[in-house]
Amino acid sequence: MKYYSKKKKSGKIRKILLSLIIIIVAVSLVDAVDIYRNRDKILPGVSSLGVELEGLKREEAREILQPIISKLIESPRILVFEYKEIKFIPYKELDVFIDLNRVVEETYAIARTGNIFKRIKDRIVVWRKGYEVPFRAESNPQKFEDFQNKISSLIDRIPNDSYVEGNRIIESRTGVKLDLERFQEEINKTLINLDDEKYILNIPVITIDPKVTTQNILTELAISEELEAYSTSLEDKEENTIFNIKLSSEVINGILVKPQEIFSFNKYVGPAEKADGYKESTIIANGIFVNGYGGGICQVSSTLYNAVLLANLQIVERYNHSVYGEATKYVPLGQDAAIFYGFKDLRFKNNSDHAIVIFSKVFRDVLQVNIFGGNEDKAEVEIVSKDKKVIDPQIIREKDSKLEAGQEIVVQEGVPGYQIKTYRIVRKNGEEKIEFLAEDTYKSVPMIIKEN
Repeated sequence: MKYYSKKKKSGKIRKILLSLIIIIVAVSLVDAVDIYRNRDKILPGVSSLGVELEGLKREEAREILQPIISKLIESPRILVFEYKEIKFIPYKELDVFIDLNRVVEETYAIARTGNIFKRIKDRIVVWRKGYEVPFRAESNPQKFEDFQNKISSLIDRIPNDSYVEGNRIIESRTGVKLDLERFQEEINKTLINLDDEKYILNIPVITIDPKVTTQNILTELAISEELEAYSTSLEDKEENTIFNIKLSSEVINGILVKPQEIFSFNKYVGPAEKADGYKESTIIANGIFVNGYGGGICQVSSTLYNAVLLANLQIVERYNHSVYGEATKYVPLGQDAAIFYGFKDLRFKNNSDHAIVIFSKVFRDVLQVNIFGGNEDKAEVEIVSKDKKVIDPQIIREKDSKLEAGQEIVVQEGVPGYQIKTYRIVRKNGEEKIEFLAEDTYKSVPMIIKEN
């Protein structure tokens, strides 16, 4: 009886051992076949740098990944703080590099390390779910520290209190200090970010509040609410134009206008010539677009004009441009305010019972004008245009024997002219008042074609 039991038990052990041997042989066979099929190739399901690399040899993977790595370290990043934009190229500023050989070797090694059972398990998981091999971007520590110090020097500032100087509110300024730890984290994130639409970063800072804020001063002056705001775009503007816009915007920023007082744009901005610090840019002179000093200040006056209109303040003097084209399309037709020192001004009267203040600022690619005043029953204001007429540009053809026979070249694009009437509709306390603002005429600019 005991002999039979021992014999039975011994048979079971032999069967288990035999089964294990069969399993091991089968697994080894599967492993051997898989290794043979994928010899010198990256296994199915493996990817890196956002690219599927299945079936590629290491050299082939290098050829595919190299341009992606080059783009990562050579694409400019833009750091943004308030109106400042700081552009840098990682490999130039920080000596950033990504070890391509390491990435490829780590990619090739997936599911190829460990014992046979681990390798099989890893291959099944990778095949079913896929696996993105991470990569690292490394930089020169000294260069990173130098770059960090450079950014600190550009944005760090102590807090400044607000105060009134003459008829201007000098705004308070929040103190700022670069957040070193978060800055390093954000830079490291962008260095491995494959989405180039996210290459614009807000600089992380630690803020320090001033003791007397602009709001404190406004409260003292009984200026309690925003009457209106208006903004225009600076996208695709010339560099010098943007410079002039920023400069003239700063000149009128914080200006206080007393009740019944008349504000003059020219009084503050002046001739806007080279001596005043302005640069050459595109201006409109005698109905055509030419280069001249102060190009861009009309965008500030036009943005202010629209804010004044919507704040229901009284317009005393305003002129339209002679031409309405690409350089003036930042505001709708009939809502621009041309400036020409000594001849054309923008003037308005503070017809409210409280002092008002103008805040004019550039935020990246937007110019914004805000008008603040007293606590009044605000009216609903709407600006409408009517009776628009379009004047087609003349086509002028000029002979040019230097051109080939039958050839023609457009040397000046035509710009249509316009006629338009503009009204302000004011709704308050259930009543509606329609005010005629202006009937404007814009000249057309001829299209000039040279031909042979």
